[in-house]
Amino acid sequence: MATHVLDVGLAPNAAKASNTFASNLFRVLSEGGGSNNNIFFSPLSISTALAMTFMGARGETASQMSQVLHFNVLEESVLHQSFADLSALFFRADVPRGETASQMSQVPPANSSEESVPRQLFAHLMDPYLRAAIPCTLVTANRLFGPKGLDVLATFVDDSKKYYGASMETLDFIGDGEGSRQHINSWVEKQTANRIKDLLAAGSIDAMTCLVLVNTIYFKGDWAAKFRYQDTNFNGTFRTGGGYKNVTMMHKTGKFNYARDDSVSSSILELPYLKNEVSMFIVLPDQVDGLADVQKKLSQEKIDSWVTEARMRDSPKVMVYLPRFNLEQDFVLKDVLRKMGMNDPFDVAKADFSGMTGDKDVFISKVIDKASLTVNEEGSEAAAATSWLVWMSCDFGPLQFMADHPFLFFIHDNKSGAVLFMGQLCQP
Repeated sequence: MATHVLDVGLAPNAAKASNTFASNLFRVLSEGGGSNNNIFFSPLSISTALAMTFMGARGETASQMSQVLHFNVLEESVLHQSFADLSALFFRADVPRGETASQMSQVPPANSSEESVPRQLFAHLMDPYLRAAIPCTLVTANRLFGPKGLDVLATFVDDSKKYYGASMETLDFIGDGEGSRQHINSWVEKQTANRIKDLLAAGSIDAMTCLVLVNTIYFKGDWAAKFRYQDTNFNGTFRTGGGYKNVTMMHKTGKFNYARDDSVSSSILELPYLKNEVSMFIVLPDQVDGLADVQKKLSQEKIDSWVTEARMRDSPKVMVYLPRFNLEQDFVLKDVLRKMGMNDPFDVAKADFSGMTGDKDVFISKVIDKASLTVNEEGSEAAAATSWLVWMSCDFGPLQFMADHPFLFFIHDNKSGAVLFMGQLCQP
């Protein structure tokens, strides 16, 4: 079992690209009206699915995707193997090397009586005799859906299966758009153990839809040190710019990895899940309105520095106050990715996915990401290089980490360094 956990291969390469994209995407999502709203998404799911699409991109289309997704930090020859290695880290050692999250999502052949692999995996993970040995559940689904008659090159199909374990499924977008929509929604629901429902709204699929890229991800992890229910305050308050909101506030005092980043006037706390393979990091500004500065200065380097600094010294005793919260959000990312500089892939006249079909007859119609997260006493269920970080001594008693106002958080894979989920809580 240790072989696959310790052998990260090229995974850190993909993690770095995904994390850089994550920080940039977060900044765009938090601009304007989003600055004071909840945000939650899976950068890894989006990056992985778009990396699969990138295999078919050519010319300026490939250049724009590479710049926005930061694939240019990787050697082109190892890009897709890097993502395969990264996904392989999230599964047990008895899953063959190279199996990825999207491979877990493959629909069985027509007329097959066998259960889908994700359903088997989920049932396996829920086995009470095995839960103690399995620190968390991570089930994702990535797939391309295209219209009937779309002729995909064998090389693209083969590479999709080799590196990402997912191929394109053809549906009757023109003759039965509503049936296609329902099929996609049903498929996603099955792959995520009924956690993600109604991904596509009515009318999403029509005769003009050429290609649909779907990303879903489900995560469940128990805290390494759970919060006690008897310590929960059901009449807590959460401060916002507009006043106060009643919340259920969890509490625990213990030793936690902790750091200060005075460049964004914030405290950083690590809450590890069982076996410390995955952690949630919370970046809590000192002021109620301090999140705006964190948003503005967020970067891949910042994320790395927060993780590193929090773990550099002996863990102090910290009094942690954290609200219970639920987040479920979906983003149609077409306009967001265009704003970030990825225009041609969505333009019917300019898109070049000739590596997918052999001709410039495909463009990306929709990119949709939907993710959900529950944080409670048991755990979670679902994502500047010159900063001066100052350590706070605990000689005078426990530190207090009172997350009673807007904060940023991310769920971090400790083996590869990849950010699985990222978000901000402004309205519990």
